[in-house]
Amino acid sequence: MRGEESWKEPDRRFVISGPARPRDLRDLMERPFFALGKIPRYAPIHYRAGYTEVHVIPNEAVGIATIWDADVLIWLAGQIVDALNHGLWVSRHVRFTPWRLFADLGWADGAHQYRRFHGALARLAATTVTTTIRNGPNWQEKSFTWVSDVRVSGDDGVALTLPEWFLDTIAEPTRVLTVDAAYFRLRGGVERWLYRIARKHVGRQRGQWLFETAFLYSKSGSLMQRGDFALALRKIAGNTAFPRYRFAVVVSRGVEYLRIETTARSTGPVDKPVRRPVAINVDGTVGLRDGIPLDRSENPHATPCHITESDGRNLVHNLKSLDRCRESRFFAQRISGRGDKRKKAQEAVADRGAGVP
Repeated sequence: MRGEESWKEPDRRFVISGPARPRDLRDLMERPFFALGKIPRYAPIHYRAGYTEVHVIPNEAVGIATIWDADVLIWLAGQIVDALNHGLWVSRHVRFTPWRLFADLGWADGAHQYRRFHGALARLAATTVTTTIRNGPNWQEKSFTWVSDVRVSGDDGVALTLPEWFLDTIAEPTRVLTVDAAYFRLRGGVERWLYRIARKHVGRQRGQWLFETAFLYSKSGSLMQRGDFALALRKIAGNTAFPRYRFAVVVSRGVEYLRIETTARSTGPVDKPVRRPVAINVDGTVGLRDGIPLDRSENPHATPCHITESDGRNLVHNLKSLDRCRESRFFAQRISGRGDKRKKAQEAVADRGAGVP
């Protein structure tokens, strides 16, 4: 059925009318497709690792789409996957009412949430993405925005169009993972990005995983200075309320790592675990213009620079046994804490439905 694309009707609207489990694209979960700060980011992202390249160009008026804006894409992906699982046709032309998204993601009702929603749509529509991922040899000619043809009205709700790249990825079950409902209550951009890293690589597999801090910094595309990024990881390591995963900062021979382990904590079901990845080599890449000098504070308007890793080491390490880590005399744990007291809002908007064009 997928080969003939009989599941897809490109000229009709896919109308969303019910709840669905949110899902994220594995291709997006570990690479810097989104800004991690709420201050508008106007510096582009240029990332390269091996044969993978990601280039994200901001709009000069609104900046790059943020990791919070990506909630809209995660929600839409869940809706489309749910329709496919029930044998329904889908289209990249989508219609829905905002209250449905607010209800599923736990957004509060009110003017603030509508402003947040409109801002997210504006940034998603204005951010231009070009990538080698599943785009073939002519990938430079296949740039896209996350959404297009956006129309919002009081009578019909929201109508928008998703890129073919996004829809084709969703249609492959192995490229999509469910997201814990508690993810949407995480406040920090680095927290959200780190959950996505853990969800993709660790899933709910037992054992421990070590990621070198320098590797995580390069994958994040963050405009933080490297020391501030490492401090943010240490704060997250002390957050005992983090959904499904436990983090700890460990040091071996002067190299700092973030250890990730699964826990029994979860607010909802997840898909089957992902396959255990092998060690990953990064070819000296924070991106051609996606860092700032280490002696400068975070500044979205700072002049970008080029940062490289010259020693060629594997930057991701997997240790199969927790005991192996504890027995090593080179490891020392450093933890600092931060609580998450975000208050869950209640949805109070009535269902008006959505029409079909």
